[in-house]
Amino acid sequence: MTKTRRKRKATPKPVYSLRAEIQAAWPTYYIVDEPERRLDETFVRLKCVIVETSATLEQHRGEEIEIRLACERFLPDVSQSAQRAQLSLILRKNLRSMVAYLPPDAIWALPGNIASKAITHVQVDCDELYRGVATGLSIYLSTLAEMHSLEARS
Repeated sequence: MTKTRRKRKATPKPVYSLRAEIQAAWPTYYIVDEPERRLDETFVRLKCVIVETSATLEQHRGEEIEIRLACERFLPDVSQSAQRAQLSLILRKNLRSMVAYLPPDAIWALPGNIASKAITHVQVDCDELYRGVATGLSIYLSTLAEMHSLEARS
């Protein structure tokens, strides 16, 4: 009788998190209409302070992070499409920043939600950092109380 080998389940990769309080937000809009490229791009830049982190990111607590949320689309008559990373995170000793590409509706609603205090914090989950750079897995914008409430339910 032969033994059947069972396949081992892959160990899930660790997820690291940080939460940051939004201090200021400002939108920008950029449009290019040139023969070789026609696109419009919207950014909402968030100036934040990191208030909570996973244990391995503890050295960044209390530090500023700039988060740029962007939406880019090519206008008609352009053959190439945008090839962008969805979320990109940098956490180094002297540089902390992130870029995330969002749908247009989310971008345009964001400054008003921040001004009304409906959104006060941002949570970023990422995979393991390599030389201070990681791929973001998710971004969540809400109030800190709501983040803690959802965490308690899990």
